[in-house]
This record gives sequence, structure tokens and C-alpha cells, in this order.
Amino acid sequence: VKYITAPIGLQNVVQDPVRAAVYAVLMVLLCVAFSVVWIEVGGMSPSDVADQLIDAGMQVPGFRRARRPLEMLFKRYIPTLTIIGGVIVGLIAVVSDFLGVFGTGIGILLMVDILYQYYQILVGEQISEMYPALARVLGA
Repeated sequence: VKYITAPIGLQNVVQDPVRAAVYAVLMVLLCVAFSVVWIEVGGMSPSDVADQLIDAGMQVPGFRRARRPLEMLFKRYIPTLTIIGGVIVGLIAVVSDFLGVFGTGIGILLMVDILYQYYQILVGEQISEMYPALARVLGA
């Protein structure tokens, strides 16, 4: 249990570097695992994105409107960006936990994400009120 709780404060990190390193590695690995699961479950995998583009009638310049070429294109980027994103989120959480930030790093990231989603909803509603024709096209 000692190694899965964050040493709060830089003094504790320096006094117990093994605990800090184990906590940091565990947090980053869990964030990467969660991001990979999130992509698969959330319908954002390369095959799901390719299907969504084809269903929407969109086309990527230089590629046929078939599922397989688009999936191969997205397989080059989505898994890599998923892992990089998980590592970055994990490092932000670890550093904020080590520095004893008010709230935890994950809590801060979650708060920012929720506020941004509310902002997007408000902007979408404002656009649909100002431009009803655009709202009908977008399906809002």
C-alpha cells in the first residue's frame, strides 16, 4: 500500500525515491492502460473511425472510400497517440501529486475536460439558435 500512494511534497519524494518511482511508473502504466481501453470501448478505434467516416460520406484525400485503406491509415496514428496521451496524463497526475497540488492531477484534468464539454454544448446551442439552417444540416 505504501508504494501505491503518492509521496506528497518534494521533500518526501527526495527522502523516498523508490516509492516515488514505483508510484510514478504505476500511475503512468495505469493511465496508458485506461486510455487504450477508453479508445476501444468508446468507439474511437481505427476500425470504428473508418466506419464513421464512410457512413458520413466523407473521404480522405488520396485514399479510396473503402474501410480497409482508411483503417490502415488510422492504425498508424491512433494507437501511438493513445499511448502518448496516456503517458502525458499520467505524468501530469504524478507531478501534481508530488507537488501537493490542491486537488489531484486527475481531478484537475477531469474538471477541465468537463468544463470544456459544457463550453462545447453551449457553443453548439448558440450556433443552433443563431443559424437554424446550419443546425438542421448538423443534425442538432
